[in-house]
Amino acid sequence: MDASQVGRLTARWIAELPGEDSTVISGLGVQPLLAMLAEVADEPAHTELAEAAGGRYGGLLEAPDLRMALGLWTRPEIELQPGVDRFLPPEVRGTLTDRAALDAWVVERTDGLLRRMPVQLTPDVLLVLASALVLKTEWALPFEEYRRNDRRWLSRADPDLDSLQVYETATGPLTALTVRGTGEFDVRLVVGDGGRAAVLGAALELDGDGLGGTEVLAAERSAPGVEVIESLQPVVALSMPYFEIEAEHDLLEHASVFGLSAASDPRTGHFPGLSPQPLAIGQAKQAVLARFSATGFEAAAVTAMPMAAGSAAFGAKALYVNLERPFGFVAVHRPTGVPAVAGWVNLGPTRRGWLGRSPA
Repeated sequence: MDASQVGRLTARWIAELPGEDSTVISGLGVQPLLAMLAEVADEPAHTELAEAAGGRYGGLLEAPDLRMALGLWTRPEIELQPGVDRFLPPEVRGTLTDRAALDAWVVERTDGLLRRMPVQLTPDVLLVLASALVLKTEWALPFEEYRRNDRRWLSRADPDLDSLQVYETATGPLTALTVRGTGEFDVRLVVGDGGRAAVLGAALELDGDGLGGTEVLAAERSAPGVEVIESLQPVVALSMPYFEIEAEHDLLEHASVFGLSAASDPRTGHFPGLSPQPLAIGQAKQAVLARFSATGFEAAAVTAMPMAAGSAAFGAKALYVNLERPFGFVAVHRPTGVPAVAGWVNLGPTRRGWLGRSPA
């Protein structure tokens, strides 16, 4: 998996989010799904999805402190193409019956950090494709926790001055402080003079080293969020709030970012490589949580893309019944013919009230 693919997708997504409130997203949770769907889609959905993903499906990222998983659930009547096995082998597939199974999968795959699949299981949902990730790392140098203004704050003194780097970016100077984990993941804390989109966008494009903390201290240079203070020894002293952020995002609100504009058009199907049943993206959601504590960092994300039927190309005739007039209904017990429920529907107002309800 190419880091630049995920970085560009994440930066485009951040730029689309309104406001400056706390939030958290996972481009890593979305990119494999887009790349996979691109390979089973026809045009124009294929091109849009491939451009958003930034490349072909290259599998899931593997690391000791990160677990990723894919899941696919289908209605019993939905047939899958044989080629689906190379992305989604039978052991990660299930039958779409109720949300209990989906929620249980979320709990298992995120170690309980998230507890529900972020989708609505409406009757028209035929298939749900999802990814999950959970990241847990401990700090190589833990923090001390203390109370400040009725909040939990964290502090530590890192003797590695070059854990702090200052970059010159297109949007101005950017301070990046790396909090090293014991596994393969670190957390980079970034400070700049711009807003959320500018600072994170610049942070996602950093390449190589900036000006190290050793040089910053020696020259007593100014940098965003950095102040030179008196100390017994040269360290990077960090004070920051404990944070836990949970968010849910609707990817279709930014369909062009994810290449989902054509794929979500329900007038036709878009994924012949997935199923002979015409399918279109009906929902695209992500639930994500991030927690930064004195001892480490935890994050989890679940991204789900339910699909509904997409109309096939018109080539036949049909009967159209338009019930804009009053009509009756009868519920019949098929083996015996016994009518269990019967009624009448009138969509217009009557003397007895809307839909025939008796007045209160």
